Parts: sequence; structure tokens; C-alpha cells
Amino acid sequence: MSSTIPLEIKNQIMTLATRTRSAAAATHLTISQAIHPCIEKLLYEKIVIHGQEDANRFLQCLYQYLMPVEFAQKSVEALFLVGSIEPSTAIEIISLCSGLVSLHLALQNNQFTTDASSLWSTLNGLPLKSLVLTLNMRFEPFLSASHTFTHLSHLKVNRNHFLGEPREMLESIQTLTHLCAVLSPHFADPDVIARLISNAHLRLIAFRVQDSHIDVKEFLEENGICNCRIVLLLAKLPVWGELGQGNMLIWELAEDMTHTALPDNYHQCLSQTQIDNAYTDYLDIPKVPEINQCAATRRPTCVHMGMARTIGLQV
Repeated sequence: MSSTIPLEIKNQIMTLATRTRSAAAATHLTISQAIHPCIEKLLYEKIVIHGQEDANRFLQCLYQYLMPVEFAQKSVEALFLVGSIEPSTAIEIISLCSGLVSLHLALQNNQFTTDASSLWSTLNGLPLKSLVLTLNMRFEPFLSASHTFTHLSHLKVNRNHFLGEPREMLESIQTLTHLCAVLSPHFADPDVIARLISNAHLRLIAFRVQDSHIDVKEFLEENGICNCRIVLLLAKLPVWGELGQGNMLIWELAEDMTHTALPDNYHQCLSQTQIDNAYTDYLDIPKVPEINQCAATRRPTCVHMGMARTIGLQV
């Protein structure tokens, strides 16, 4: 690469060249000392780790640095741990990456079910703004004694029964503006949902649903729940793009929908094709025709005589 090209242009070229090819980014680390910091930042800024083997390799890479703790703290901003990873390994990685602002835990073990104190102790010092939990555990008991949620603005909990019992502790998180939870009409308590709607701090209330969106909409309407901040999402959402790009993308797409006015017999929902096409900004693939099945199967809105529960619980 010619030395006459400004360094910032080189960095932009390498960013584009490696955006969809993580293996290529690792190879490009050895191209020149000038762009090494740029490529290194791309590799470590947003990390996705699948399983114990990947976790071990990641730790090996970190410990090759002269000051691994300092490097991990300043380099890794977003971390996605998914699959079968030993709790001790997960805690070690999180401890090293103490500058995390975005964390997604989707661990396939139950060792935190009975005792999650070590995990919350580790999370306690992180400057987290976004947290996604796909774990079989309870986190309410640790809220009062933890600083984990001091700066938290985005929280997603992937548990079927999360909306089945009161969650008053969420009201104490003054910084929380975006909430995503699994909504199943079979498990959800309408009073719990209404309590969430009454939280004025929340700008987005996203529900991941397995049931038909039309059925979920009718469940909400039958219980007098209607609010423009509600957006329905797919039950299964895609993993971040290569190099962790787009880790906040679905949040952004869902919030954009809350700003769109729709007729009363419509509901806000984010389709798979909308998500796929948004990821084309990160992946070198053509867009697909956008299809929202809900738009073709709208049912008339049921008229209810009672007051809609959009301002909290009725006494």
C-alpha cells in the first residue's frame, strides 16, 4: 500500500475490506505496522464467542499481550458469550473485559441457577449500558446490592415466565429506556404488562413472541393494553453480524417503529426481512423483497368499553 495514502484512508479501506470477513481481518494484522492498530481494534471491539473452545482461544490470544488486563479493558466494548461455556471461563473473560458497555449472555448451563453471586459480583463493576440475559436464573435479589444497572439503558431478558410475576425492581432503574421480554399469552400476567407500560422512562417495550402476532395483539386488546411504544419481535432473533457489527441494530430498528403512526387496527412489528435488509449495510449481500405477513392478515380492532391500561394499574 503506497505510503502517499493518508493513514485515515488506509484505515477506512481496511475496515470495509474486513467488515464481512473476520478471518481476513486477522490476516491483515500483519500487512503493516501503520494499520495494525486499526485492524486490532476491529478484531477486539465487538467479540462473539461460541462455546468453550472459542473461549479458550480468545483467552490465549489475550494472554499473549504484555498487559492483557489493560488491553482487554480498553479494547473490548461489546461481548456475546453463547453456548456451552464453563461459568469460571465466562467470569474470567468478563473480568478481563472490564470496559464492557454491551453484554449478551446466552449460556447453555444451569450452574448459575442456584448461585449467581459470582456472576453478579463480576458484572457489578462494569459500565454496562446494554444487557441481554438468556440464562435460567433470578437476578432480582441482587439488584439492591449491585451497581450493575447504574448506567443500564437497554435490557433484554429471554425467559418465558419473566412477564408472569411483578417486576417492581425495573422501576428503580432510572436509566432504563429500552426493555425486551418474551411475551406468551399462556404465561404473561396482564397486570405485569400494564405496570411496565406505566413506566414513563421506557421509550421502547419490545416483546418477542412465538404465537401469531394477531393473537398476541388480541390478547393485549382484550386486557385493555395499547401503547405506541410496544413493538412485536420474532421469537428467534439473529446473532450479530461478522466482527460483532450491528449488536444494537435490532434495538434501533424497533425504536424507529415507535415513531411511525399507524391506524388503530394495526400493530407495530419487525419482520425477518426488515432485519435481513438492515444487515445488508454490514454484509455484502443483496437486499430481499420485504414481506410482512401481518400487514396482509390484519383483523379489525376489537372495541372495548373499559379504559385502556396505558397509564398504569387501575385502583
